[in-house]
Amino acid sequence: MHRTTVIDAVFRGLRDALAASRSLPNAVYYRLAGLNYRYRAIATEKRVRDESFRSYELYDRHGNDWLLAALLDRCRDGDVVVDVGANTGVYALSVAAEYPESTVVALEPNPRIAETLRANVAVSGFDERIRSLEVGLGAEDGSLPFHRSSYHELSSFNRFNAERFGARVVDIEEVPIRTLDSLVDGGEVPPPDHLKVDVEGFGLDVLRGAREVLATHRPFVYVEPHARNEGESDDRGEAAAGIRDLLVTERYTIIPGEDGWVCIPEESRE
Repeated sequence: MHRTTVIDAVFRGLRDALAASRSLPNAVYYRLAGLNYRYRAIATEKRVRDESFRSYELYDRHGNDWLLAALLDRCRDGDVVVDVGANTGVYALSVAAEYPESTVVALEPNPRIAETLRANVAVSGFDERIRSLEVGLGAEDGSLPFHRSSYHELSSFNRFNAERFGARVVDIEEVPIRTLDSLVDGGEVPPPDHLKVDVEGFGLDVLRGAREVLATHRPFVYVEPHARNEGESDDRGEAAAGIRDLLVTERYTIIPGEDGWVCIPEESRE
């Protein structure tokens, strides 16, 4: 069979899968999405309120996230949004679609996932709205092993998170780590008005490396707390307690929601 025939067959299979993709098991969904990214086959439209973007995800898996809605409610054109753990870009793309005059910086440490992020930014025509950086954030500058998961959304510096829900680690790669403080101090990232953190168990480290930004620039923080160890609760475990203590110390009010916390500077309390 000719290569073009094989690719055509793959494309047809992907198109047929779209209608059923919302109910597919995770392993099947990620396999199909991986093929779609590999061949850049179908970039479907995803709605963001009155606007839209395109991506190679089979459907908008996080378009109805409570945390995303909270970010969109508070953001305004002209704001700076820093998306830590951007993955394939759902939050970054949503903000750029809804607020075209905003500045979005999307940080994703894993080279393969960062490539899918850039592909989604390009197919949406958002190259002027979103700047992607292939770097991880942590408590200090350096490097760390990154565990790429078979479920790309679970990829993490923490092996436990990369293997949750039946996923497996498919690759481990040393990646660069920076603190948000050093990126902002060095002028590489503008001071954020909004800081979104979804890093699969590494959130406390990210915030420890952002103490100066939190104290000086007072961004709204949108964080998904995740467990770091077996048997630990996502929002009530040791990692979550550390995040809560740090933010309270920095004078933030924490509003828990369905899939994360909105953290508001006390002087901006609603």
